[in-house]
Amino acid sequence: MLSTFEVACLVGQSLGLLHGTIVDEQSRPVENVQVIAEGIALSVITDSKGTYSLSVPAQQGLRVRFQHISYHDTLVQVNMQAGEDRVLLMTLRSRGAVLEQIDVRASYQDGYVRVDPKLNFRVPTPTGGIESILKTMPGFYSNNELSSQYNVRGGNYDENLIYVNDIEIYRPFLVRSAQQEGMPFVNLDMTHNVKFSSGGFMANYGDKMSSVMDVEYRKPTDYQTSLSGSMLGATLHTEGKVSPKFSYIVGARFKSNTYLLKSMDTEGDYKPRFFDTQMLLSWKPSKRWEVSFLGNFSNNRYLYAPTVRETTFGSFDNLQKITIAFDGQEIDRYENYLGGLTVAFNPRPGHLIKLIFSSYYAKESETYDIEASYWLKEAEIDMGKGETVEGEVMGTGTFLEHARDQITAVVSAADLRGSHRLKKHYLTWSTKWQNEYINDRIREWTLLDSAGYVLPVLPTLPGEAVAIDDPSRILALKNGDFLATENVINTLRTSGFIQDEWKLDRDSANHFTLVGGLRYQFWSYNKEFILSPRLNFIYHPRWKQDWLFLLKTGLYYQPPFYREMRLPNGNLNPNIKAQRSFQVVVAAEYNFKWWNRPFKFTTEVYYKYLDRLISYTVDNVQIIYSGKNDARGYATGIDCRLSGEFVYGLESWVSLSIMKTAEDILDDQYTNEEGVTVSPGYIPRPTDQRFAVNIFFQDHIPRVTPLRVHLNFVFASGTPYGPPNMPRYHSLYDDGNGNTRVLRTTWYRRVDIGFSYMFLEPTRDRLKHHSKFLKAFRSCGLYFEVFNLLGIKNISSYTWISAVSSGNNVLIPVPNYLTNRLFNLKLAIEL
Repeated sequence: MLSTFEVACLVGQSLGLLHGTIVDEQSRPVENVQVIAEGIALSVITDSKGTYSLSVPAQQGLRVRFQHISYHDTLVQVNMQAGEDRVLLMTLRSRGAVLEQIDVRASYQDGYVRVDPKLNFRVPTPTGGIESILKTMPGFYSNNELSSQYNVRGGNYDENLIYVNDIEIYRPFLVRSAQQEGMPFVNLDMTHNVKFSSGGFMANYGDKMSSVMDVEYRKPTDYQTSLSGSMLGATLHTEGKVSPKFSYIVGARFKSNTYLLKSMDTEGDYKPRFFDTQMLLSWKPSKRWEVSFLGNFSNNRYLYAPTVRETTFGSFDNLQKITIAFDGQEIDRYENYLGGLTVAFNPRPGHLIKLIFSSYYAKESETYDIEASYWLKEAEIDMGKGETVEGEVMGTGTFLEHARDQITAVVSAADLRGSHRLKKHYLTWSTKWQNEYINDRIREWTLLDSAGYVLPVLPTLPGEAVAIDDPSRILALKNGDFLATENVINTLRTSGFIQDEWKLDRDSANHFTLVGGLRYQFWSYNKEFILSPRLNFIYHPRWKQDWLFLLKTGLYYQPPFYREMRLPNGNLNPNIKAQRSFQVVVAAEYNFKWWNRPFKFTTEVYYKYLDRLISYTVDNVQIIYSGKNDARGYATGIDCRLSGEFVYGLESWVSLSIMKTAEDILDDQYTNEEGVTVSPGYIPRPTDQRFAVNIFFQDHIPRVTPLRVHLNFVFASGTPYGPPNMPRYHSLYDDGNGNTRVLRTTWYRRVDIGFSYMFLEPTRDRLKHHSKFLKAFRSCGLYFEVFNLLGIKNISSYTWISAVSSGNNVLIPVPNYLTNRLFNLKLAIEL
């Protein structure tokens, strides 16, 4: 009776008309949404087009609730004028979706993982970017928070493919340490979708052995602007439609690592400045034709003038301290340009032809003259004062490093590709021509001196003695300590693929998909022609539980690029061949409800047989290749991931990776002190990280949902290392019990935590404010981050120091520690 009375009272009041369209986060209309005017018992239901119309009393503040069983409730405050006709458009957030996180709304059954780009704001990490998100996924490994590089299932960073709008992306050539790295290429402010595969990807992606990341930039539908700023840099982007036929999206980024680098052991003047700008212009002159242009300019400059370093390392009963005084500086410059023009033609529905012209230009220089004098001392901890007390001097010395390296590279390509959707088939194909011009000039040398003697550059084992009066103690710059060469190459690659996705279903009981493809490539430099067959079988049974099974296999080649074919002496190897990998991946995905919330469990078991490998060592992030096909190996492991809404509305996950990868370097036999010929056999690869756990967890403060907490936890085993300029088997040692071990870095343990407060959110605040200024904001958030919360000293690499004591020379690895505990504050705004 009361509700009837309230409705009747409206008849005599002035009314306003509230109407509009309700869509989901993919801009699709949502049917059967209940639009409720609270307090007056008025409601309507949206139709199949998502539209609604509701008459409400004027001059009365009302709360209008948008309610649907599959979406989060959204509440809006309105105050209508008499006779007002107001359009209110709403976007609802799916209950099965994550809040600016991994996209689980859409149903994909191809074995690739999709990522929402806005997750970048939630994961607390010093580098940011899509790579920081990938490092939390199973199968992806990284023990350096300063680097955007990552290893996947035993491969190195050079084995990963990255595409942006079907254009392959290249990384800088001369970067040696994570401190020199600029920003990763992908600009998440401009990104619409990201998908990736950590192995077993199909033939439509290129010739690499580990992983692929496929990025699609947005095509704007309206005007938007976003900006963000923090203690580490700033970003700005704008997009819009000039006309129904022309749209643009432009982004600029600036980054400085000065704040991070000042927390490291080496003190000095750090001036890293990284800047890039990107644009995507789209023009659609007709329904069948579309032209787009992707452009990028990146200018990175790294200035480093070290002054002093003090590092204490070792165990409690064998503590050591090294002090290094520096003189000199390093100046590195990296300029990169990319332009890609795409012409797309739709002859009829379901058919698409693309012609892509792209060109990548890199001009890089690396120059440094750094002299360092060091004192290595014994040390001990004074338990009473809690201080480190220096003891006897174990060794002193000086080293001088010099480099004048320059490289210019131009990679230009023309790619013709097509796709055709038939009844049960989806056929894609491509043929590509690529020209590579590289001009590389190297001038490097290193001089070592200890206790008044110029040390020999002949390799010595850790702990092996070399007498001071040994005749080999002469000034000799060789074996990699002196490098002077210039290489110019101009080569042509032709490649392509054909691939068919075939729906095998004969009835509706089960869903079978078979995806088969064949790639080819020919390189004019070594006259090698390769064929790469690949096959995916996807089975989606119509069970009560939502399961998906995949079998992925194929032959994967990786033709050498410039750095893989360069020998240690700087010359090029004309007989180099493509590395090869045979892969088998068995995967399962299970979607289920837990606590009445969506969860997903995925697991993959894989085996990779590797041959014709080009062996390498890793120093920080620099990969140093042997320049020869001198190894064979394998990688095997299991990856698991559980993700879901552990806290209502916020996506979190835990991932576990267990892996082993090893290689047998050919012809590495040696004769030991007893005159016995020893064959080391299989030894761990430099990327052999046996175990890794990643946890990303989100929570919000009770009753204060805009205030959230984001926790990123990494626990991973160490990777192999060894003395420089020595055969890889020198990383092996006898533990004294007859067991052969390998030198490994310490376990990588890191906890980053972030706190965010969302002042404005689209689904909560944007339309309830009366201020036109506040209505202009799509979102606004403040983020406070604590990097390395526990202050754990992780190790990125080792500097090998020669110590002369009692007439003997020994090599001692001094750890290069990563960043300590740091704080960061950033503000992100979307208009």
